Amino acid sequence: MINAVILAGNNETEKIPGKALVDINGRPMLSYVVDAAKSTGIVDKILVVGNMETSEFCDARGLEFTPGAPDILSNIIKGINWFADDRRIIIMTGDIPYITSDAIKDFIGKSEWIGADFCYPIITRDNCERKFPGAKRTYVTLRDGTFTGGNIFYVNPSIVDRCMTVLNYVVDNRKNPAKIAFLFGPGLIFAFLFKYLSIEMIENKVCGMLDITAKAIISDYAEIGNDVDKPEDLIMAKVILA
Repeated sequence: MINAVILAGNNETEKIPGKALVDINGRPMLSYVVDAAKSTGIVDKILVVGNMETSEFCDARGLEFTPGAPDILSNIIKGINWFADDRRIIIMTGDIPYITSDAIKDFIGKSEWIGADFCYPIITRDNCERKFPGAKRTYVTLRDGTFTGGNIFYVNPSIVDRCMTVLNYVVDNRKNPAKIAFLFGPGLIFAFLFKYLSIEMIENKVCGMLDITAKAIISDYAEIGNDVDKPEDLIMAKVILA
């Protein structure tokens, strides 16, 4: 069994106000994520990090709750500290209503088999566009293929302290790609520009910078990589999930 954190956002930073509880075909969006996690049979406790309106939802469903902060990093840290004594936990965003129990189980199973401190799913562009035609995603082309990132993480809580300096730098400079690129050094920048940057090269860089073991997991489940972040995404979700 593994415990889970669901990041349910904060009204101050959302393009869709009250996004976690926004109605999708008669159900709050957050309920799709919670139900998928519960249906896996391997997720035990679920902590929701969100606003006070979300607390009522949690009370009604027997979920654990803690108030969120305006920035996502603070919410992630809150969730990790809640389960600080766990060997591993998963963290999911609350805006992935397409997520299924099979997708979650597949990611956890592959992460457990690898046993790294941090695992992150990536999905091929072909897979995403086949499953969700017309959805707008940000893709990165590597030597291994063209990928987008997912919205679920597998984390060893004990690594947080040693990662804080880098995490704070990334958050502080999140609107300045040049400064973030500087963090990875000229070798990876040139590799990306000349199209020979690989998944393994990125993994090795992250492991060296943070003194952890980190692995990217190619997922066959495009549901992991499609969130509802903008009003047009919400319109699409209501159609797909009808």
